[in-house]
Amino acid sequence: MGCEIPKATMPSFTLSDGATLAYGDSGGDDWTIVLIHGWQADRRVWEDVIAALGSGVRVIAVDLRGSGASSEAGGPYTLERYAQDTRELIDGLEIAPAVVAGHSMGATVALRLAVDAPQSVRAMVLVAPVPASGGGYSPKGEAYLRSTAGDPAKVQAWLARTFAAEPDEATLAPLCAAAALTARDTALESFESWAHADFAEETRTIRTPVVVAAPEKDAPESVDERVAALLPNARFVVLPGCAHYAILERPGAIAELIREVCRQ
Repeated sequence: MGCEIPKATMPSFTLSDGATLAYGDSGGDDWTIVLIHGWQADRRVWEDVIAALGSGVRVIAVDLRGSGASSEAGGPYTLERYAQDTRELIDGLEIAPAVVAGHSMGATVALRLAVDAPQSVRAMVLVAPVPASGGGYSPKGEAYLRSTAGDPAKVQAWLARTFAAEPDEATLAPLCAAAALTARDTALESFESWAHADFAEETRTIRTPVVVAAPEKDAPESVDERVAALLPNARFVVLPGCAHYAILERPGAIAELIREVCRQ
């Protein structure tokens, strides 16, 4: 994972409110896949998965508004707005319906998108998803996560805890760099939206095929009960030997799950 985002050469898309959304486009003539990153992250977290997918597929990896090369885009920074932005991007690129994969908060954005615009989504892969019923954190847990916003030292300590084993500097540094691009107020507004999400019952209406991938060391039983069990066409998978940042610890396995739903 590199640390610099070459804004000058990155494609961008102008949204209905005038904000500009940056995204990466791998090209390719086969399946089209849209990747959505999580909280205080950006599109670069998917680089290893994109590499594992190989040539031929077209991968659109988006920087959500307020993140990465889209960091200057104004709010609101909510699940609903992120989902609307993603729908506008999919429609604007004329790639609907697309296979959508999301990590953590990005998986919750994917769920919101599938509820609000089912015509835009052909299938989904949800990796370590935050449930549509919210994060379920204790007051102490919420306070800890809020405290990481805008604090480089706390961000680094928090991110190190999201791996099954202590990550090396080459893995952690780009994640910290991405978090540094997310303004504190942006991160806090976003946190309130996904941590207190309340649309779980609406996800029962999602009819597209879904793979729910829960890391072994990231409360998989809760993910099964609070996410997969609500989705009519979901397949639940436990990813062994990894924690919340499974997209970096098991990129090959996640790429294969994406290939599987593309073949359906």
